[in-house]
Amino acid sequence: MKKKTFIRVVSLLSAAVFVAVGFYIKEMQKSNRYRQIIQNNYAGAFDELSSNLNDISTNLVKISYVSTPKQMATYASEIYSQAQLAKGALYKLPTGDDELSTVYKFLSQVGNYTLSVSKDVISGNEVTDKQREELQSLSTAAKTITDVIEESEIDYNNPKYWTKEIEGKIEKTLNEKNLGSALGELESTLSDYPTLIYDGPYSDHILNKKPLMIEGAKEVSQSEALEIAKNATGDKKITYQGMQNGKIDCYRFESKNVTVTVSKNGGYIVYMRKSRSVGEHNLTYEKMLSKAQKFLEELGLNNMVHTYYFTDSGICVINFAYLDGQTICYTDLVKVGVSVDNGEIMLLETAGYLTNHTLRAFESIETSPEEASAIISKLLTIEKTSVALIPTNGGGEVRCYEFACKNEDGGDIMVYINAKNLDVEQVYILLKTDGGTLVK
Repeated sequence: MKKKTFIRVVSLLSAAVFVAVGFYIKEMQKSNRYRQIIQNNYAGAFDELSSNLNDISTNLVKISYVSTPKQMATYASEIYSQAQLAKGALYKLPTGDDELSTVYKFLSQVGNYTLSVSKDVISGNEVTDKQREELQSLSTAAKTITDVIEESEIDYNNPKYWTKEIEGKIEKTLNEKNLGSALGELESTLSDYPTLIYDGPYSDHILNKKPLMIEGAKEVSQSEALEIAKNATGDKKITYQGMQNGKIDCYRFESKNVTVTVSKNGGYIVYMRKSRSVGEHNLTYEKMLSKAQKFLEELGLNNMVHTYYFTDSGICVINFAYLDGQTICYTDLVKVGVSVDNGEIMLLETAGYLTNHTLRAFESIETSPEEASAIISKLLTIEKTSVALIPTNGGGEVRCYEFACKNEDGGDIMVYINAKNLDVEQVYILLKTDGGTLVK
């Protein structure tokens, strides 16, 4: 072969190789992109399934403590909707048909059954002992499924595991630790269930209305806001970073370890967060509570009572609500985070308070605590009665009798009875742990 021809052949072969390699890389990139999309879809479906099953389990506990048609209908419709969403998410996951059957059947029946019980109550009938037992059985089954789902989450949130799962489906094989096999084991566990499944006043409530506290308040300048931020944080090195616009327009300031926002109207601290490594837990809750109360008083936030707290990553976050006479206004919420090592104020959130706090003219309550307590489920024992203002799902607020109760197992249940018409407005389950209290 002539040298010129040889060079031409080599050039053509090289070009072909480059084209082939380029095509291969392009196809691999496309494959990886598709694989990532599938992984994200699976992860989203898994989260949706887990979330709805958990909500179903919680609402089934709540529904056993209500007896009024309005609240029964509310929980029944929520359970039905959550069951439909869970079924949709279940079908998006890479499980075999055999593994789907038990859970799918459960989700199909639980919504219909709770709607049936609700219909009986609306018709004027009381919830029977048998129905309560069946609701309890459904609640237990929902909890069992939720536990199995959550135990498989480590694998299902691991991208490498998603890859194995996809490859396993292609090869018609299933990994031993996947969700499909885990759900398959539920057949025997759930064989006994009937054949017929917080966003509360202590957490971040609806903030979709105009902030009442700062509406019409005098505007403060950037320099004035900076001084307010420095005094609140004790950090003299914070600097202006820009405006933060939203329902509450704020000046934003930062330093190496501090972020703080100050409302343009009124000059209130809206949010403050410090970041540092927190040392050993040296302080009692009472000591941290005292630090938090003093801090609020220095900010001019008075008549605040502590409700619940939770400790995480060395920060004890205490919820405070405004006390208006004898009425605890859970709508007017402030959160304060205190470090467990030296009591430093690490967190402040006042958006709930600034949004909802206003001068209220409460009407005299025409109903009595005794009338309200008569509505409480016989399965609960009342330990304390108070008056509270709680947020509604529509962004309003309603004044209620607050009953702190114990259930038959010693668990803590909060029931809110409308002080005007004696409707059951809300039922909350308190989960007390070593770190504090969670509300569901």
